[in-house]
Amino acid sequence: MALLAVPKAIFNGSVKLARVPFEVAGGAVDALRGPGSAAERERELADRLREEAAEREREAEEQLREREVQAERSARARKERTAKATEKTKRKNAKREQVAKLEALDAKEESLRAKEEAAATEREAERLKKAAAAAKRARKDGKAG
Repeated sequence: MALLAVPKAIFNGSVKLARVPFEVAGGAVDALRGPGSAAERERELADRLREEAAEREREAEEQLREREVQAERSARARKERTAKATEKTKRKNAKREQVAKLEALDAKEESLRAKEEAAATEREAERLKKAAAAAKRARKDGKAG
């Protein structure tokens, strides 16, 4: 039973209980009126039953609308949670891609540094080789001359 239906049930029950003494008294008065009043009682009973049926139908429609609204809210909340989770995943993937790009750039930078160091070492070696060859020639020239 829905939380809103409990007060309604209590109220409807108390209204019915409050009507009983009047209906009993009305029935006693109707009995004194004679045979024509039985038809009136039947009409009143039919009217009251129609009203109660209409009231129950209105309550059922109201409950149905409440359930539909609740279902709509929960569906919207699920969609929002899904959208948030998807967005979070997209952000994480974008961060991962940026980190991967930065790491690739760092690796390229390190590779270029290593190549520069190798080229500088090679140039230094070539320079030392030329200096050694010049020193050797100078020694030979100094002995010969």
